[in-house]
Amino acid sequence: MVNLTFENKLIWAPVTLESGAVVLDSGTGSGHWLLSLAKEVPSTVVLRGIDISPRMFPSPTTIPDNMSLMSHSITSLPEDWTNTVTLIHQRLLVAAFQADQWKTAVSEMYRVLAPGGWVQLFEPREQLLSPLEAITNHKTLRILERLMADTRHIVNDVVDHLQHWLEEAGFVNLTIQKRGMPIGSWAGERGVLSMEATLGAFEAMKPLVIKEGGLGIVSNEEEYDAALADLRRLCDDTPDTYFQYWLFTAQKPLPKV
Repeated sequence: MVNLTFENKLIWAPVTLESGAVVLDSGTGSGHWLLSLAKEVPSTVVLRGIDISPRMFPSPTTIPDNMSLMSHSITSLPEDWTNTVTLIHQRLLVAAFQADQWKTAVSEMYRVLAPGGWVQLFEPREQLLSPLEAITNHKTLRILERLMADTRHIVNDVVDHLQHWLEEAGFVNLTIQKRGMPIGSWAGERGVLSMEATLGAFEAMKPLVIKEGGLGIVSNEEEYDAALADLRRLCDDTPDTYFQYWLFTAQKPLPKV
């Protein structure tokens, strides 16, 4: 969904990746973003992907020679990476960190970036934007908010905090872009794809929600399923309903002369 929302463009930071440049993909998963980037940059650019688990890593025999995948967290990167990275890319880790972990992650990004290096972060606003209050106050969104805040102590709407955290870490030249991803059949194929992805995420959360007793919002699995069906119906029938993604780009300053 992020690729569609941002026109399948891989690099948004104003950076040129020349021979010897180092790109770090945080939360790389299957390495899809790095594999796509490998087709667009010289083979002399170093591509590193990190994730806390190697479970989704592709086979080493299927990746290019200039690409490596490692089990690391962005909150604790190797000391010898200090001042070496040209570009850091990270997306959709809103549910991965608590507030103090986000601050640590941003600080680590700043440390490992070379002076003049850039970071680009893609994160969603968790609330749906819609002219219909029945959507913006829908019980599924209240379930999501409570699940993140009460059971995992995750920051809701991390996009409201990232600018401050980036500036606090020392980043400069910060820009923010906001893009809407339509959700619902009113928007054609893109809206249907977005709806299916959204419902898939809620389906994945269902066991945890039921384990937590429905979080005081639903009583059982049947009520949960009915809430998802209701969300689909409302979104399908309500034009101008969107999820919003935010893109942050920021630079580690060059030394003062």
